[in-house]
Amino acid sequence: MTMAMPSERDDGLAALLSDLEYAAKTPAKLRVSKISHLVEKVGRKAYEEGLTNASLSRLVDIVTLPNELDQASLGGLVRILYPASKVPDAIVIKIAGGLGHGPSKPSYSVQGALLKWLVMVYDVLENKRILSQLYSILFNHLDTVAIRSQLCHVLSIVTRRKHVRPFRIQMLMELTRQAGNEPPLVGLMRVYKDFFPDIIVGDVTSGRASVFTHPDPEWRQRLGEIQENHFQKAQDRLPPEKRTFRVTRKGADGSKRHYSSIIPEVHTSRALESSITLEEIEDVHELVRKLEKIELPNQLVAVINDPLLQNFLLLTSSDTNSKRIDSWLLAFFEDQLEDSTSSDSDIFEMLEAVLGYTRYNKTLPSACLTYLKSMIHSWNGVKDRDVILDLLTYIPLGSFEGLHSSIFQPLEEAVLDDGSIESKVALLEFYRNLLDQWTVALLSQHEPPSDASSAVTSLITHANNLALTIVQTCLNVNTLSKILAFYEANASLISLPSLRSTIRVTIPPTELIYTLQFTDSLNTISRLCAILALYKRAFEIAMSPKPIESLALNQQSYSKEYVNHFNGFLMDVCNCLWRSRAFNSSDPNALACLMAPAVTQILSKYVASIDTSMSLATLFGFSFSPVFCLLAISYVRELEDRAEDEIDLRHPGPPTSKSLLQLEKDGGLRLPWPDYKLGVLHYMENKGVNGVGELMYNTMKHLMTARENKA
Repeated sequence: MTMAMPSERDDGLAALLSDLEYAAKTPAKLRVSKISHLVEKVGRKAYEEGLTNASLSRLVDIVTLPNELDQASLGGLVRILYPASKVPDAIVIKIAGGLGHGPSKPSYSVQGALLKWLVMVYDVLENKRILSQLYSILFNHLDTVAIRSQLCHVLSIVTRRKHVRPFRIQMLMELTRQAGNEPPLVGLMRVYKDFFPDIIVGDVTSGRASVFTHPDPEWRQRLGEIQENHFQKAQDRLPPEKRTFRVTRKGADGSKRHYSSIIPEVHTSRALESSITLEEIEDVHELVRKLEKIELPNQLVAVINDPLLQNFLLLTSSDTNSKRIDSWLLAFFEDQLEDSTSSDSDIFEMLEAVLGYTRYNKTLPSACLTYLKSMIHSWNGVKDRDVILDLLTYIPLGSFEGLHSSIFQPLEEAVLDDGSIESKVALLEFYRNLLDQWTVALLSQHEPPSDASSAVTSLITHANNLALTIVQTCLNVNTLSKILAFYEANASLISLPSLRSTIRVTIPPTELIYTLQFTDSLNTISRLCAILALYKRAFEIAMSPKPIESLALNQQSYSKEYVNHFNGFLMDVCNCLWRSRAFNSSDPNALACLMAPAVTQILSKYVASIDTSMSLATLFGFSFSPVFCLLAISYVRELEDRAEDEIDLRHPGPPTSKSLLQLEKDGGLRLPWPDYKLGVLHYMENKGVNGVGELMYNTMKHLMTARENKA
């Protein structure tokens, strides 16, 4: 059989293979050099980098076709067959074609070595179905005693329910009796019995069975390293396990998959002849085609660790299946709680596995929630914190009072026990993730629960206090970013059209707003302004007139004082950044950033004593703010660079309305004060700082018109 192969990785290996092919056809007495040296050189390259499919195919041809090589050299070549990528079907077919009796066939020792090689590379076959298609050929060689043990190992891996047929059962029983219950045959017969326990009876499976262990774990480990390096070099983003669609099984080396020590594997023993088991499913198309005929496995809890079963149960969901899974989990957790010698690692592995399953179907098993409620009172708040908090983010939406007393309060006592800022931030992140999950739950329901509005509002109000505590303790940029992420999630929630009639607008604490406003982080201030802009739009929609028949929240839902208080935030931010009236309390709704008049007066006198041309009210605008001044002057410098041939001088310092007028009179750049401020907004937007502009445009409508005209 001929097939197109990719080019060799390098000329060095290609030359060595050419020499090896020539030596394999040359009698030992006529060779110029020792074949062992050549095999060693090829083996060194194969061990270091692996073999391309082209190189692998050439080596398999050397081993399986008639040749002049000694058995030691052939065995050495089989041991260096390290594929760098997926093994193609053609190579498997060549090996299957080389099995059996005949002068043109490899020796039985080489055949056995090649069968062991198939076991070791089974996980990296390009198409695992190829061995299933060759099942009859492999099975018919069981009468060859010399390779029977290796054949039984291969067949035990490949066998699916469709392969277990009466004539094969009969042949296996005859071979077992003739061979005196030979362990490999007994082991294969037990695999058959797993699929048809009622048909295969008697003493044929009562003998000592062969334990099919991996032929060479160290070899398989090196193969994994070679393939991983190959994938990285090729920048292949698809890991090998993603290319299959089968139930999770033991690895080819006999080791079990992650979590399988505590979670049962998918296994179906009570299946009818007309039904299909999950073990027989090879790809997604077959799953869809045979969906209605698939029999449920013995232990549904295997779904926690098996992607295929997860897909199947998602498509055929029922309360009965969920109860079966919950019952198993409940029994497991009860055993762990009652057994004083239980392993913490087992509990952690189970919780981690349940987390992966919960992330998939977005529903926390009730048994796991029951366990978390019971253990949280004795939890130290540190051990396995990430997993526990991530699991609790999937708590179903319900009465906040009930959730607070049963979960949130003991959770906070445990997490905050060490008093660290990291613990407070971790708890706030938990509330943000919980808010995200509740948002998803509300969006997926046709009619939200009656207590949804109060639950979400209470959660946000509760988290407000935590966020305020954090900013009073730490003003680290990363910490402030986590706080802003919570309010961005809140702003996103109240901006969703389908939830406007359900979710009220809950404003952040006043002290929190002003603390964030006066940080030295450009990103923090920009994100704050973007959040306030979203809140403002949500208020406008909620307060707009509604049809009489509408059940949406109307303007009576928010008191005038509540809305005016929020408007005070907007007025103060605009006064600082845009209007050069920082800490002004005479404007409508202005809160003067909570600055006491006496303090404002003292600071104003201090500023005047330093420079009589400056005032406290102007120091927080674009020109003088330590956060925005570099962007502002950079904008002016770019304009001056463009008009370099048309101006006589440049602006000497931070721009003001008076300095810009004087600049124009002295032959400098013509830049009116309003155009300067609008230009700075545009400049910041071009640099990715969008939040300030969003708030200014939404708060001062005339700026939107000016923005459109400028554009």
